[in-house]
Amino acid sequence: MAEPRISIIVPVFNNGELLRTRAFPSLIRLPDFEQLHILLIDDGSTYQDTREAVAELAAAHSNVAAQFLPRGGSGSASRPRNTGFDLADTEYLGFLDPDDEFLGAGPWPLAVALDRHRQAQLAVGNQQRIYADRTEHVANTSHYAKVPLQGEQGTVFRAGADILVRARFRPSNLSSYLLRTQWFTDTGIRQVVGAAGQDSLFFRQLFAAAEAFVPVHEEIYAYHAHTEGSMVNTVTPGYFEKCLIRERAQAEWLQETGLLTNYLRHGFEPTFAWYLPKLRQVPRDQRPQARAVLRQIAEIYVDPRSHHWRYPEAMAFFRRPGLPSAEGVKPLAVRALRRFSPSARTPRVLGR
Repeated sequence: MAEPRISIIVPVFNNGELLRTRAFPSLIRLPDFEQLHILLIDDGSTYQDTREAVAELAAAHSNVAAQFLPRGGSGSASRPRNTGFDLADTEYLGFLDPDDEFLGAGPWPLAVALDRHRQAQLAVGNQQRIYADRTEHVANTSHYAKVPLQGEQGTVFRAGADILVRARFRPSNLSSYLLRTQWFTDTGIRQVVGAAGQDSLFFRQLFAAAEAFVPVHEEIYAYHAHTEGSMVNTVTPGYFEKCLIRERAQAEWLQETGLLTNYLRHGFEPTFAWYLPKLRQVPRDQRPQARAVLRQIAEIYVDPRSHHWRYPEAMAFFRRPGLPSAEGVKPLAVRALRRFSPSARTPRVLGR
């Protein structure tokens, strides 16, 4: 049997049924399955059937390892992923959540790209977002392929902080890229424990630390956006408090790297405006608490009372009327189109 070449970290917490029926079957279907080292890291599940699922899958496959962390959970996927970082010992490192699935050959086209282009530290592919009423095809690579490396004829592109700024700090979903394990280990980057949305900061840190990346114009995986019980679909004040943990860590990193001014110009308000529709999902009696946490998030970066808001929802939240920008109006227009136009329910390509 060939030695494994890709480690895939799968954090698990009380979602054993989806691991069995969605994520793991998509791994089994991949070519050269035996060359994957699959790390199932259980973050202290309190459901016995989830712990049994992890143990049984590891027992059934020699290239699957199970790790069980103390019961009770850490509040996010960061702790099990950080554990997986310490266990990964293959050439490449990738990720999959138990409620999502790889498409086609999954991470293998990314590995092929990295095999061909040794100067790149990561390869980035495209993805699908699957909603209850539509599927969106997301062209991640179009946001970062700005400056080709000299002599590479558009196959390898510069990464780094300046390209991240040009991409307006847009993150790529975790399972859509593959890393060189040794390079990643050398960066010392870890995920913020207990935080929600830690994947966004993680990608920004990785991309800023890299010198070059390879875009792969294939859909690598499918993100199931409406999975019941997932963190992003269970919105309480606690969810925003976990986001606050991430935002504080991100602001510190931006300050240390000299990127804070650019983030305030290009990344802060789109991210903050993304939170606001979720406020409507919070139970009504808990909304004052959630609003207070959102104010704390804004205050990390700006004085909300004097900031010139460009997004209508942010203007309404802070009661700061003004003239919105075209960029600020766009999210409202997209949501209105989805709500009222039958054509909005057909597959769409985003990011181009």
